[in-house]
This record gives sequence, C-alpha cells and structure tokens, in this order.
Amino acid sequence: MTLTLGLFGAGVMGQRHIKGLAKLRNIGQQAFRIVGICDLIPESANKAADLAEELLGNRPVIYPNFASMHRENRLDAITLTTMPNTHVALGIEAFSAGVHVLCEKPVATTVKSSWELVHAGRAAGRKLAIAENYRRDPMNRLGKALLDAGVIGHPYLMVQSSSGSGEQVIITPWRHLKKFCGIAVDMGVHYTDILEYYLGAVSSVVGLTDIIDVVRIGSNGSKHPVDAEDLVAGSLRFASGAVGHFLLNCAGRGEGHFTRAIYGTGGSLILPPDRSGQPVQLVQRRSGADVRVANDDVLSLVPRFSLDETTAALFGGRRLVKYDLPWVDIDANLLAIEYADFASAISQDHEPEVNGEMGLRSLALMYGFLESQRSGAMLSATDLVSGAVSKYQDEL
Repeated sequence: MTLTLGLFGAGVMGQRHIKGLAKLRNIGQQAFRIVGICDLIPESANKAADLAEELLGNRPVIYPNFASMHRENRLDAITLTTMPNTHVALGIEAFSAGVHVLCEKPVATTVKSSWELVHAGRAAGRKLAIAENYRRDPMNRLGKALLDAGVIGHPYLMVQSSSGSGEQVIITPWRHLKKFCGIAVDMGVHYTDILEYYLGAVSSVVGLTDIIDVVRIGSNGSKHPVDAEDLVAGSLRFASGAVGHFLLNCAGRGEGHFTRAIYGTGGSLILPPDRSGQPVQLVQRRSGADVRVANDDVLSLVPRFSLDETTAALFGGRRLVKYDLPWVDIDANLLAIEYADFASAISQDHEPEVNGEMGLRSLALMYGFLESQRSGAMLSATDLVSGAVSKYQDEL
C-alpha cells in the first residue's frame, strides 16, 4: 500500500527528506507518494517539486496551504520540515483532518506547546512520529546491541561531548534565535535522545550555559544577531543510577572534537560520530587488564545482532561493523529508515520508534540545562517533561 504524503517545508531539510524517500524507492519499498508541497518561498517549492519529479517519478503539485492540498488528495500523512514554531498549528490542523504527522525535531519551541501537539494526535487517533535519525545509524544499532549484551558490564557513566563551528552561522540564521529554540536546543535534542536510547530514562539534569557569539557570520560574510545560547555544559543522572556528562560547544574554535563514550564495570564502548561509518571501539576489562576487541571479533559477542530489512538493504548488510558511503547517501538512508518506520506504524497500527512523547522528552531534557542555569538548581526530569519548570521557555 502506497500512502499519500504532503510535504510542508521545501528548503534544505525538505529536500533531504525527498532524497530519503527516493532511497526507499530504489530498494523497492516506496511507502509514500508525495502528492503536494507547501512552502512560503515559491522558489524553494519549485526546486523541491523538480527534485521529487527527478528522483521519485512524479511532480507534486504546489499548494498554498494544508486545506487545499488535503481537499484535492485526501492525504494519509504529512511531513513537517518547517521551522519549529509552525509545527503545532500545522500538526493540529492535520490531526483534525485525520492525517498522520511526521515532524522534524525539535517537536515545537517549548515543552508546553509540544504537549498540545501530542495530545491532539492522541485525541485524533493518529500517529505522531519525530524524525530523529542519529539512533538509526547502524553503528548506534550495533553499540546498543553490545551494551544490552553486557559486554562492558554495568554502565555507570556516559559522555556526550562535542565542539566546533566557531563564529559561523550553523545551517540557517534563525537557528541562533531563542524564539525558534536556538542552536543548542536544535542540535542538542539529537544527543539527549541518544543518551536515553543507550541508558534509558534520565531522572535529573543540571547545567551551565552561555552565549559566546552575539553575532554570527554567514557564508557570504553577512552578520546575523544572536540571542540564543551556543554553549551548554551539564550533568545528568539516569534512573538506573548512571551519570551522564554533557558538553555542546557550538562556538568552538581551534581543535574540534566529538566524543560519545560509555563506561561500565567491565570496560568501555566508544561510539563513532554519527553518519561517519567508523567502527565502534570496544575495550573489555579481563582479569584486571584492558583488552581491545578487534573489529572482526566484535560481532561474535552479539550473535543475534541483525539490522532490520530496510537498514540492511540501504547500508549493504545485516551485521555491519563499519560502512563506507558518501555523507549525502548516509543522510538520505537514515531518513529513509524513518519513513519506513512511519509507514509501518500507520499500516500496522503501532507506535513509531520515536513518538511524540519521546521527542518531547528529548526537548525537555535539553531545555533542562537552560532551565537549570536560570534557577541555579538541579531539576527533575519529571518536572521538565510535565512543563512544571519552564521559566526560561515562558520568556520565549
């Protein structure tokens, strides 16, 4: 069954989604047919329609709004790749019409507004899936399988740390403004999702934040004002008792870095940068000595590990320890996996892997660092997720 899909937001992210759908088509799993595109910028809408025609074999019609698109096509689903401040209104309109929603992260600009979208989806009996792609990387799938198999014993510490970008605009200028979440939240939700993907629910958060660059430089040398934090450092406590160390430096000069590491009573697991295809590094503690496990031997520790059919078809195997693909193909593959899961959730009536509540949690935890800076206290995840603590967000 092929589902009719409307795409809202035809900029860079929207065009990446079209490439993801093309990847599904290439492996004979075309679950969606884009019938319409909506964007405030006509040039972007036409460019996306051209791309869809080239990669998917049909040219979507460009519409001014959801109502006209749905009236002519009876949509099954829509994708929101618009700015976060538009997600709630567009999503609720779709749910009211009985249409499922795949929403790019972050879910919305605040936790409270995210709950509006989540509740609307539940009330309508429709799926709300969040486009969270990092966890779907085959190396994160392998890392999770190794962790669950107990190869490093009881995990007690996870580190998620990165630095880079300097004073340059990151992707688009609006991502550096608080009213659109800000760059730290926009990027950081990936990492709070990954933290809970590996180690389960976070119970508390504490953080320190700052704005390093009050002006960002565009690719053409233009200057753009900034009012959103670009440095976040903090700690988390997981419900399991494990501790998390978090650093996101979006103003990093000099030597950049990316670290994702999990330490357990029986060794360490170093995960590679997302979308790099680099192998997982496993070191086990054996008889008081640290022993590095060779890549070829890693799979023997997880004999039942196997990537799902879609991921295996896209990346070239069910039991991968690494892969070598151009970044654009890796990115499109991960988006394709999101769509395969979304289609399955609709057709087989199950929850998407990352549903609205999960996307809301990653947003709440990321805001937790900013709320903690404002309050000067460690905050409970329960209060952050419920919206009971929201002074920072209330000012947006």
